[in-house]
Amino acid sequence: MKSSIKIGSIMGIPIYLHYSFLLILPFLAWSFGNNIKSLAGYAEVPVHHLEYSPYVWGFLIALALFGSVLLHELGHSYIALKKQVKIRGITLMIMGGVAQLEEMPTRPGEEAQIALAGPVVSLLVGAGAYLMLPFLGNTHPNLVFSFSYLGYINIFLALFNLLPAFPMDGGRILRSLLAKRKPFMTATRIAADIGKIFAFAFGIFGLLNGNFVLILIAFFVYMGASQEYHYTVLKTTLDGFQVRDLMNINVITVEAHSTVTDLIDRMTRERHHGYPVVQNGELAGCVTLEDLEKLPPNERQSASVSDIMSTDIISVAPNDDIYLALRRMSENEIGRLPVLDNGRLVGILSRSDIMRGFQLRQLQSRLS
Repeated sequence: MKSSIKIGSIMGIPIYLHYSFLLILPFLAWSFGNNIKSLAGYAEVPVHHLEYSPYVWGFLIALALFGSVLLHELGHSYIALKKQVKIRGITLMIMGGVAQLEEMPTRPGEEAQIALAGPVVSLLVGAGAYLMLPFLGNTHPNLVFSFSYLGYINIFLALFNLLPAFPMDGGRILRSLLAKRKPFMTATRIAADIGKIFAFAFGIFGLLNGNFVLILIAFFVYMGASQEYHYTVLKTTLDGFQVRDLMNINVITVEAHSTVTDLIDRMTRERHHGYPVVQNGELAGCVTLEDLEKLPPNERQSASVSDIMSTDIISVAPNDDIYLALRRMSENEIGRLPVLDNGRLVGILSRSDIMRGFQLRQLQSRLS
């Protein structure tokens, strides 16, 4: 989550803002502000009755959209927690939000329940907002406008997510139904293909109508469907592998007191981009080429490895599932992990080690 910042937690679930959220928020505020007259007309509120400027309302509507997305993702997370599924966090980003489950249940019924929970929450919030309107009358135009759009946003969010386009909620529900009669991999492929069809439809419609947002949605739906199928293939192929099966036990380390000059020589000679760092025989951190590049050249003669190493150690255990290790690498944008057994360094696992295991399994499958 290096590209996100934590803003708090709800139900013990960390809430993150992806940097792309900060890019899309001003654009949405500007877009909503430019269309405030038609938006107010939809809510049957004369625009001159609204107290704030169009762009203040645009900003508030954009915040309401992402607040609704957060409630939607909390719906998924609540049911996931009930199913004993760990939640690593919820991240709000350019195209909405995502609840990062430790692992999506492969049992069809459970995945469908988790997927359906988000739209149900959105429908309840939307219906609740609309039910408030008769009590407001015409004496509170600002509140009428606010609740009208809170209702609209949430109803739209629910219905849009129920489209059977993987990786949206409707696509996950579709996969869940298909998996009752077909292998999980086949169900995923069908749901992903349908998601791509929807993506092409969104893209063509967006191009014909000059709708940039719809084109952006098409891109993310297509990429999401492709990635989900790729991850499913990877996870299924690697099923049964543990870290100990693929890790490299010939661990090359550097001492914390080594000089940066010596480190550069080793990297050049051994062609390694990173090393575990040991101090008094114990793992103290990791040092990579990126750490080295952050150090000004004029300080390299006097600095030691301990001055530039990272002490935030992300590791795995020998008996961890290999897919867990791969996901940990992806989340933290790193290429290798130290393997610790009761605090003792026993190996190193890299992306290339995992891909060799993947290729081996594929070869075995073709030959069997």
